[in-house]
This record gives sequence, structure tokens and C-alpha cells, in this order.
Amino acid sequence: MYIDYTVAEKPNGERAISSPASAGANIIVLSADPVLIDLLRDSLAGTHRVWRADDATHAADLIVAAGNAVLLADSSLADHDTRELVTRVHEQFPELAIIVAGRRDDEAQLAELVSQGVIFRFLHKPASADRIRTFVDATLRRQQKGADMPAAAQRTGATSVKLKALTMPSIKLDRAGMRRWLRRSLLLIPLALIILLLATWKPWEKLGDMLPTNEGQPTAAEASRESAVQKLLDSAGLALSRGNLVEPPEQNALELYRTVLARAPGNRTAERGIDRVADQLLEQAEKALMAQDLVALASAVDAARAARPDHPRLAFFTSQLERELERSPGPGQAPRPAVAAPATAGAPKSAQTPAPAPAPVSPPSDASRVQGLVLLANERMRSNQLVGGIDSAHAYLLSARRIDPADPGVQQGIAALAALLETNARKALSEGRLDEASEWVHQAVELDVDRPAVAELRSELEVARLGNEREDRARLFTLANQRIAQGRLIEPVADSARHYLDLLRASDPAYEGLPETTALMADKALAEARRLVAAGNSNGAEALLKAANDIGAPATEVAAVATEIARARAPSAPPQPPAPLVLPESELNRTHFVAPEYPQRARVQGTTGWVDIEFTVTRDGGTRDATIRGSEPMGVFDLAAIDAVARWHYEPRVVNGAVVDQRVAARVRFELKD
Repeated sequence: MYIDYTVAEKPNGERAISSPASAGANIIVLSADPVLIDLLRDSLAGTHRVWRADDATHAADLIVAAGNAVLLADSSLADHDTRELVTRVHEQFPELAIIVAGRRDDEAQLAELVSQGVIFRFLHKPASADRIRTFVDATLRRQQKGADMPAAAQRTGATSVKLKALTMPSIKLDRAGMRRWLRRSLLLIPLALIILLLATWKPWEKLGDMLPTNEGQPTAAEASRESAVQKLLDSAGLALSRGNLVEPPEQNALELYRTVLARAPGNRTAERGIDRVADQLLEQAEKALMAQDLVALASAVDAARAARPDHPRLAFFTSQLERELERSPGPGQAPRPAVAAPATAGAPKSAQTPAPAPAPVSPPSDASRVQGLVLLANERMRSNQLVGGIDSAHAYLLSARRIDPADPGVQQGIAALAALLETNARKALSEGRLDEASEWVHQAVELDVDRPAVAELRSELEVARLGNEREDRARLFTLANQRIAQGRLIEPVADSARHYLDLLRASDPAYEGLPETTALMADKALAEARRLVAAGNSNGAEALLKAANDIGAPATEVAAVATEIARARAPSAPPQPPAPLVLPESELNRTHFVAPEYPQRARVQGTTGWVDIEFTVTRDGGTRDATIRGSEPMGVFDLAAIDAVARWHYEPRVVNGAVVDQRVAARVRFELKD
């Protein structure tokens, strides 16, 4: 009996785990609480997909990609102000249903957002599985009602959302609080007068004038350097005021401020100036986003990234650029409709007067958008930004091809990019960097260009990988024999004879010399088990006996050693209660799970499959003695499954009050998502 787990490769290269029956909505969990996350996955398994977000940026990316989604935010996140976070998410995604999990005092602080409908439900922690399912179902029903509204109603209730940076909440003081503030302020007036007097009189300067010393006086060189820095700062400020942020070369604000920092590291004026440059560039990005000018948006985001790669608003505009690239209409498709302006807050419907419609912004034509994307792609190719996200030649050319695949500039750009990718793949292959070469080839294949060089590279990669696999198997065989000679049979787990033999058997069960080495390992394990029994270490002897039995030691010898162990234990402890030989993994409580790494070769070739694996859950909750019982295709995913199992942890198995080792079976599926 096996329980299924699916390892899915998402489009952005991330991995996710889901049960085979997963369907329905996407539940995005922004939490670091493992108990809450496991409870969500268990309670919603087979009904909805549960995705964990590491931070707010990751959550926004998942919301954009998921479509039909519900956000569950944990108020216990130390790095986030829950009220501020929820408000910002609601501003960016007004149709998104939000559930907040937290304590009762957290609910009091968020009551206003709940009453306003920003937060749909507040989930008290600790929560039950039934309550989670009830909340999620109610949330999805609310979303469905909103989706079923007539078109006229949706237009009436539509609002335009202007995305803003985080701002501090306004402070409201009652009259009593104002009186307390005034009393405290009166106490500070004498202190303020003293500080003002000292600042005006500056007695330390007079005292310094009285002392006969030349220390602190700048030298001629220092004065000249300070003068040059000040001139640069003046020029940078002038360029900033004129809007020369990144152009023209050597006379723009960004370059001038950076020159100042090169001469005077840590100069606060220059640091603040670069911040202002980044802010203005992102303001340009916001205007370009509202005007649907994709070329201007990409240019502004690229320039802001060069100025301040850690700017807090950069991630948002990057994700918006990605969305616009993905949503670019193809030839003949209608442009997206504009969003209606919001009604005046607090005014009755009868008293509201329609606001004047903003001047329509003519979106750029398909031809101009294609031309702009091709220009951006050519710039990225010149700077060697070929692949790696939305700001790359690969992304811009694919977006341009979606708009007009017959455009000559698009076709020429794709051909040029394919040639560069082939060159990089060839270089990486010649230097033995096979994974890197495989990635270059994969990116070239995505361009869908009929080039014989790509097929040749794929064939050469396959040959090289086969050679590496032979070297890997020989290395495993050598390591296994070395560890047997050293007496390191089963410990340490990841550097033992047993570990390397299991890897070799999973990779190539018919490897030459493997039967002889396995038999030698079994003999050594039985002999060491007998020695430990005589020394009074029955537990250690049992572990070695188990390893010998797993790798095929003669049954009669295994039974004889088992009898010796039982006799040694008889005077001091009752016999271990019988336990099932193999339990399904679902009957144990997992405390830590690590997803297997999807093999690069399988991912590139689009190969899917499964691995049936058995392993022992030890008395301390760890795992050992992983054994492959079957796989499809054979040998492709075995190593990934074994390496993952070594990092799993469970609650130890207890039988009749005694903690025992337990043999467990699981099936790990490897699937690729479209």
C-alpha cells in the first residue's frame, strides 16, 4: 500500500507538492507556521491547491499566476504589519478574497478592515480542519457570486485602483490626549531653550579658538578634493532638476552621484540623490503602466533597477511588466477595456455626479509595440542579457512574436538570439558544464526555430551525460568498497558503504562487480552485529542486522544473529511488540518534508514518472535504509527520491507504549505542469 505525492515543476522553475486529486481553487498561504500550513494542506487535500508564499512579494507573484485564488495571511508574521499588508494587497487586487488567521487580540485590531469587507473572514488560531474548510468554501462562494454579477452591475461597482507605496497611518488625537500632549510639551520648553542657546553661542568653538593647535585644519589637497566633490554634487542636482536622470552619458544625475560616491564613499547627499533618481524613474514607470506603454515601462524599470536594485517598489513594477508582457494581445485581438472611475466616497448615490472622464490615452499600435520590443531585445543581446526573467532578450522577443510572428525584425532577432544561445551552449559543453549547456539548449528550443545545430547539441549533451553517469557509477562503486574496508558500513548515513551501495543499485542494478561487493557488505555487517551483541550493544547489532537483511544476506545467518540479539535482551527487557513489516507513509505523522529535486535531464526531455520507495523511520524520527522497490522509467528519478527521503522526519512510531523502528512505503510522483 502506498500514498502518492506529486512533485510538480511550475513555469518559473519552482517546485510544488500536491496530491493527485488536487483540483478547484488556489489557496495561497502567507505564513511561517508549519502547524497551520500542514493543517491547511491536510484539510483541503483533494479539493483545492495549497501554495505557500515565503514573503509578500512571493505572495503577489502567486496571486498574479494563480487566477482563481484565496489569500490566507498569518498575523503572526514578524516581518509584516498585518493591517498595512492586507490594505496594500487589497488595493492591488481588489477582487481577491482575504482570510486572516491570528489571535483574538489581533482580530480586535483588524475589526475595521473586517467591517469594510477588506478582510472577508478572521480565522482564530489554533483552527480546526472543519473550520478551515467552512471558511474557504464560504470565501469561494462569495467570489462566485461576484463573478456571476451582471455586466452592468460590475461596471457600476468597478473602481480604478492606483497603486501607491506604503504610507504611515494617520494619527488621530482626542481632546484629552491633546491636553496631555500640551502639558508634556510645556515641560520640554526649558530644555529646548537651553539647546537653542548652546547652538547659538557654540562655546566649544570659542574654547577651541583659545587653544593653540592646528589640528582639524584641512590640507590643501583635502580642500581641493572637497571642492571637486561639491561641484559634482551641484552638477548632479542640476541634472536631477532638469530630468536628466540616466541620460545623456556622463552628464546625468545617476552617473554624477555615483562619481561622488567613488571619491567620497558614504556621502549622504549622493546616497539621497540616487534614491530620488530611483523614485522618479519609478514614477515614470507608473505613468507608462497607466498608458499601457510597454516599451517605456520596461525602460524605466530597467533604469530603476540599475539605480537601486533593492528599491521596495521595484518588485511590484517588475511583476506588472511581466503581466503586461503575458497579456499582450495577439494580432487582431481587441485592446483591454479601461476601468471605470470610482464614485465619491461617502456621498449618496443620488447625490453623486459623474466625474469627468479622463482624457483617453491612445495605446501604442501593434507595429510600434513590436518595434519597441525588438529594440529592447537587441539592447539586451548587446549587453549579454539573453535569458533570465522578463528583462531579457528572450522574453522581449517571445512577447513581440505573440503580437506579430511575421514581422521581419522579430524573425531576425529570434535567429540572432538562437545563434547566441547555441554559442553559449557549445562553450559550456566544451568546458564540461553540462547543466548550464542543457539550460542554454532548452532556451534555444523554446524559440521554436528549425536549426540543425540545436539537434546536434542535444545529441552531444546526451553522449556527455552518459559518460558522466558512467563516471558517477564508478565513483560510487569505489566509495562503497573504501567504506567497507574502513568499517563504515551504515554510519554516517550519508557517507557509508550502505549509502553508496543503495545509490549504485538504484542507478545501475546490473553494474559489474556489484553482487560481489554487496555480499562482502552483508558478511561484514553480520560479523559486526555478532561483535556488538557480545559487547552488549543490542541496538547497534540490530541496525547492522537490518542492513544485512535488506541487501540480501542469507536468511539462515540473519535468523541466527536475530536469535542472539533476542537472547541478549531477554534478561533486561521484554521482547519488542510485533509491528507490521511495512506501513503506508500516510499512517505516520510527518514533521519535516523536503521535495525531491526534479532531474534536469528529465525536465528538459519532458519525462514524468514515479518511484516506489521503502525506508525505515528510526526511533528518533529520522530515516535510513531507503530502498527502491520499483520505478517508471527505471533509474531516472531513483537518486532524487533517495536523496529526498534521507531528509524527511516523522514522529516516532509507538507500539504498546514502546518506541520502535518502522518500515514505511511511499510513492513519489514526478510530473511537469504546463
